Amino acid sequence: MKKKGLLFFVGCLLSLCACELRGVPKITIKQNEEEDTPTQKETNPNQDDDINNNNNVDYASDDFGKNAVKLSFKSAASFEYLQTLNNKEVTINGYMATSSPVDGSFIFLMNMPYQNCPFCKPNTSQLSNTIEVYPEAKEKFLYTTSAIKIVGTMVVAEDINKPFTDPFEYEFVFKIVDADYRILKDSDLSSELALWQKFANTSLITDIYKMFDYIDFVCKWPTYFINPTTNADGTVNPGYYLWAGDANMFIKTSGSQYNYGYKEGYFDNFITRINKISTTGFETLIQIINDAKDLATYAVNELDQGHYTAEEKYVEKFGNTDKVFTLNDTTLASKADDLYYRFADWLSSFEM
Repeated sequence: MKKKGLLFFVGCLLSLCACELRGVPKITIKQNEEEDTPTQKETNPNQDDDINNNNNVDYASDDFGKNAVKLSFKSAASFEYLQTLNNKEVTINGYMATSSPVDGSFIFLMNMPYQNCPFCKPNTSQLSNTIEVYPEAKEKFLYTTSAIKIVGTMVVAEDINKPFTDPFEYEFVFKIVDADYRILKDSDLSSELALWQKFANTSLITDIYKMFDYIDFVCKWPTYFINPTTNADGTVNPGYYLWAGDANMFIKTSGSQYNYGYKEGYFDNFITRINKISTTGFETLIQIINDAKDLATYAVNELDQGHYTAEEKYVEKFGNTDKVFTLNDTTLASKADDLYYRFADWLSSFEM
C-alpha cells in the first residue's frame, strides 16, 4: 500500500530499552499516512449492482484486441520486456480497484477483485502488481466490479529511474493509454479464478503487505527517519535517522507501530488462515511466509545483539551532526527486497 513519508507513531516506555537510545523525541510522531481520497464504493454506494446485470453490457468479443500483444501481470514486472512493447497495442485482463478515481480519468487495474488500495513496494509509492490505464482523450471509464479485458497502447518510461507520477503521487514505469475495455464472460476466465476469488475475499493480501512493512523496518531501520517539526514558539526540532533504541521501541513496545509483527504467533497465523482456504493451493505463499518469519527473527536478533555501528557525522538531509547507524550485516536490506519480489512474483502469477 502507498506510504507517504517515513513518520512514526509509538506509545513507548523508555525503561524497556537497554540499547542505545536518543531519548524522548519532543516532536509529534504519527503513522505513515495514506491518501484520503473517496473510493468508487464510497462515492457510488449503489455500485454493488454488478454491471453484468445491465442488459446493455458490452462483452468482449473474439475480435476485441485480436491483434494486440497479450500482456500479463507477471511479464509486466520486467522493465526490459516492457521496453519492447513501447507504443504497441496491448491487451490484459483484470479488475478495477475501488480506489480508481471517481471521475473515470483513469483506473488502477489489478489481477484480483475487491481491492481498495493499489499495491506498492513496502514504504514506497512505487506501484506493484497494479497498472494505471487511461482512456482515450475526452473519454471516461465507467466503474465496474466485473472482470474486464483492456485494450490500449503501452507507454514506457525512458528510464527505470525516472518513472511517471500520477496526481496521487504514485510512481510507475509504464502505463496503458488510449484504452477501452469490455466485460469478460465467465467462460473467458481461468479455472483457478474461483480459488483466487475466495482468497481475495479475505483481508489476507492487505495483511501480508503489512507484514512486509514489518520486514522492511526490521531489516532497514537505520534508513528510517523522523522529519523535523516546529514548536508553537517557532523553535525547530531537527530531524534524525533512527537510533537503535528507537528501532527497539518501535518493534517491542506494546502499541508501537511495528509491534504487531513481533507478537507471538504472528507469522504462523497467516499460515493457519491460508490453510483454511486451501491446504494445497498456496504452497509457494506459505514458503514465503515461513522465510519472512526466519528473516524477521534473524534481523531482530541482530538488533538485540548490537550488531551495528554508530558514527557521529554531519547529516546533510537535516543540516546537523548526529549519530548515524549502520547494520553489520549489509545483506539484510537486499534480503528483504528479494523476499518481497518473490511475493510480488507469486501475486502476479494469477492470470485470467
